[in-house]
Amino acid sequence: MSQKKRSSRLKVVLDLAEKRKKDAERFLAEHIQRIESDKQQLLQLEQYLSEYQQSYRQASAQGLSVDKLLNYQAFMNKISVAIEQHKKSMLMNQKQLALVKQHWAQMHGKYKAIDSLIVKALDAEAKVVDKALQKQLDERSQLNKINYI
Repeated sequence: MSQKKRSSRLKVVLDLAEKRKKDAERFLAEHIQRIESDKQQLLQLEQYLSEYQQSYRQASAQGLSVDKLLNYQAFMNKISVAIEQHKKSMLMNQKQLALVKQHWAQMHGKYKAIDSLIVKALDAEAKVVDKALQKQLDERSQLNKINYI
């Protein structure tokens, strides 16, 4: 029973590395999307605060009761706190994205390394086949010379 060629055995490892690389790519894409979503949400919160501050200025120019003034200030404070919490969350997500990028780079590197090994193995296997073929040709050539003599 013949043994499997090294390149064939390595292809199994390559398939596994490719699966891990694709998983890392998907995970990376999800984290990039999360960062983009975070940016949009922050923009919306800041825009909402700005609009509410504008509304407050207009209302205060016309005169506000103490209750309404306190309500405006309390609500603007809540929005400001939400913005700060969101910024902290974004910072954590950006740090996590850096780690995910690092993981993706490792998986991509492993895939490329295994792929390179397969190319070298295929090249070595082709050289062995060529050498065997050349040996057969040389032997036949020697037999032909003997038959002609």
